[in-house]
Amino acid sequence: EEPTLLSFLAGFLHDTSAEQTLPLRVADSLERLMLVDLRSLLAAMVDLHASDLHLLAGSPAQARINGDITAISDRRLSGDEIRGMVYEFLSGEERRCLEELKSLDRSFELSGLGRYRINFHWQQDSLAVSIRLLPLVIPSLEELGAPDIIKEFISYQNGLVLITGPAGSGKSTTLAAAIEYMNLKRASNIITIEDPIEYVFESKKSLIRQRELGRDTLSYAEALRSVLRQDPNIILVGEMRDAETMQAVVTLAETGHLIFSTLHTRDTVNAISRIVDMFPVSHQHEARIKIGSALRGVITQQLIPRKDGRGRVLACEILNCTDPVRNLIKENRLSHIRPFIQMGARFGMRSMNHSLLELSRQGVISVEEARQRSNDKEEFNRLMLEG
Repeated sequence: EEPTLLSFLAGFLHDTSAEQTLPLRVADSLERLMLVDLRSLLAAMVDLHASDLHLLAGSPAQARINGDITAISDRRLSGDEIRGMVYEFLSGEERRCLEELKSLDRSFELSGLGRYRINFHWQQDSLAVSIRLLPLVIPSLEELGAPDIIKEFISYQNGLVLITGPAGSGKSTTLAAAIEYMNLKRASNIITIEDPIEYVFESKKSLIRQRELGRDTLSYAEALRSVLRQDPNIILVGEMRDAETMQAVVTLAETGHLIFSTLHTRDTVNAISRIVDMFPVSHQHEARIKIGSALRGVITQQLIPRKDGRGRVLACEILNCTDPVRNLIKENRLSHIRPFIQMGARFGMRSMNHSLLELSRQGVISVEEARQRSNDKEEFNRLMLEG
C-alpha cells in the first residue's frame, strides 16, 4: 500500500537534512490531519498549499497538491461522517435543495484562512464533496505569470475576451486578476455574474457589483437580460454554458460593452468552434459574423507542475483577433487560424507548444511534462528538433 502524505510528513519532520519544500506550519497540519473535522481539513489545505480537497465515503480525505491527488489522512470516512461535517455549513434551504437536486455549489469564507468553493454531489448513493481553495488576496497578473497581452485586451472599451482551458487550470483566478487590474486602473461600472462567487472584490477606482446564481439571480441568461438596466461598462460572465447565454454575451459585446467569460476548451480555435456550434445551424453564418466582429482575444491556459516541485506554472496559448483572424472567423475558415497563432509573435500571439517549449528550455518544467501536456505532440517534437 502506498504511504499517505501523513506518514511522508512524519518522516520528513525527522529528516533534518531534507530540503524544506513544504510549508513551515507542517507540524500543525499533522495534528489537524488526525481529526475528522472539516474546519481542520480546510486549515490543512492552506498549510499544505493544496488547491482542492475531496471527501468520498469509503476513502480518506484526499487533497490536490502541486497537481497530484494525495491522501492526507489514514482514516477512511463514512458517508454519515461526511454529511455531519458539511451540513453545518448549509442552511435549511440549501440542505433541502441538495437532497432534491443531488448537487449544490456554494462558496464561503473562513476568517484568517481563505474562501472556499464547494461542490456537493452524490456518488454511489453517498454524499461526496469537492472543495477548491480561493486565496483571500487576489493575485496580480504579474504574480500569476499571465501574458502581457491580457492588459491590451483589458484596455478595450467593448468586445469579448475569453479565458479557456480544462477544469482546474486557473481560469477563475486569471479572470479575477484581470478584474482587479481594471478596478485599480479604470473608473468603470463592473458587474460580475458568477456561480458561485469566488473572489470577493472591493470597489476601488471602479464600482463593482457581484451577483450569484441562486441567490441574486435565477440564471446567467436572466441576469444578462436585465444587465443593461444597470449601466455596465464591463461584465464578467463566470461561464457560458448554454446557447441563450452565449447569444446574449455576443450581442452585449457587439453593443458597446467589454465582456469577460470562460469556456472549457483545450485550445483557442476550438473555443470559437464551440461558440458557433451553440447557435442553431440556420443562424451559424450570422453567428460567425457577430463573433468575428466582437471577439478581441482568447487565452487558453494550463497549470503545469514545476520541475523543482514548488507549485505550478502557467502555460498559455494566445489568440489576438487581428483583422485577418476576424475575416477567417467570418468566412468559416477556422482551420487557417492556427498558422497565424504560430507566426503571430509580433501581435502577441503564441501557441501552446511554444509556451511549453519555452518553459522547458528555461528549466521550469521538464521536457517530459511539456510533451505530455501538448495537444500536438508531432509538432512539439519537430519544434524540439529545430531548437
